[in-house]
Amino acid sequence: MHSMSYKKIIGTLIFFISCFNSPILGFNDEEVIDIRGFNYGRLQIAFNVEKSPGSEDQQLEKTVELLKRNLMWSGLFDIKDIFDKYDLVLKIRYVPRNEIRVWIYSPDNTLLFDHRRPVSDENELQPAAIKMVEEIIFQLTGERSILRSAIAYVEKDQSDRYRILLTDAFGEKRFILIDDNNFNILPRWKPNASALLFTTLGQQGSHLRQYDFKSGTITTLFKNLNKLSGGSWSHTGEHLVITKSIDGNSDLFKINLKGEIVEQLTFRSSTEANPRLSPDGKRLLFVSNRSGSIQIYQRILDTRETFRMTFEGNLNVEPNWSNDGAYIVFSGLKDNVYQIFLMDKEGDFVQQITYGNHSAEQPVWAPNGRQVLFVSKINYDQKLFVIRADGTYKRRLTQSGPGINEFNPTWSEHYKWPAGN
Repeated sequence: MHSMSYKKIIGTLIFFISCFNSPILGFNDEEVIDIRGFNYGRLQIAFNVEKSPGSEDQQLEKTVELLKRNLMWSGLFDIKDIFDKYDLVLKIRYVPRNEIRVWIYSPDNTLLFDHRRPVSDENELQPAAIKMVEEIIFQLTGERSILRSAIAYVEKDQSDRYRILLTDAFGEKRFILIDDNNFNILPRWKPNASALLFTTLGQQGSHLRQYDFKSGTITTLFKNLNKLSGGSWSHTGEHLVITKSIDGNSDLFKINLKGEIVEQLTFRSSTEANPRLSPDGKRLLFVSNRSGSIQIYQRILDTRETFRMTFEGNLNVEPNWSNDGAYIVFSGLKDNVYQIFLMDKEGDFVQQITYGNHSAEQPVWAPNGRQVLFVSKINYDQKLFVIRADGTYKRRLTQSGPGINEFNPTWSEHYKWPAGN
């Protein structure tokens, strides 16, 4: 970087640059499902490819496509194929068995970024491209990349085994974390990603269990609290809010990690479920049928003020906070199909972001708040999809075959992939 002022200028562009449609290049039809809407402040970046002596067209093309894909999947950039209405120009030079070098220029040809990474063989291209894009993102926006974050989810195969798996932001990794012949569902990352909470259902009822990443052990946290369903970590990781059912109805309880009830939060004859604590621990979202239909409510924990958040339709569920606590995504039934909606933390505006004939459910935010991960169907199977928060660039995450169902996703930026995984 020639000047730190340019970093601030480009970071500001993320939020204030004018919006217009743009084509997306370099992706096959299976990876990109559809494109619609506006870019809402993403930087438009054009590529200028320099062919170095000794480089082969195939290697150069692979390098360019890796950079384009990583930039696109970050949620911060759109790729332009023509040199008009762009915000940045990325010039790339790849010298085989030597290095990748990238320069980024402003529209007035001011050099903003100059970075090179050594590449000794073709196998190093992909990790080098990821590291380069991470550096581009940090230098230009100050944000952390989500490219090496981790997603936990449940996989059910044709033998009715319920495994908890991990994958990356591209859906390319497939690491089986828990496969113990139990009915394991609803994984939830601990805020620092040191553990994963999940629910196990069985003949002895339901139990909340925890997988510890450091030790690789599974412990049962709560086993004597009647029927349990899911849980939401506090921002400190020191307690949970869970759903506990008694005599057919359920209420919300705050529980510590010793299995002790610290506080009962609701006292209703209705059913209360789907608790989600805000990132700062001051607000609680939950779902209730107290109004006669199933709607999303919010409680301010300090004052105990509780108010209804959703009013359109008779079934709105699965609310989830963005990492900054500013926005909420949820699934709502519209025209007999579940769709994903976005609203602000006060519920003053609501925006639908998915459309189509297949239901979109179980939404969770990407760690940077720019994309939403959700579950939809291909034929009869549930699969994981990602969409930008403005409803553009919907794409399938994983590439599992027929007969495999994927659901209950949860996304963390803090997980560090072990070497070799």
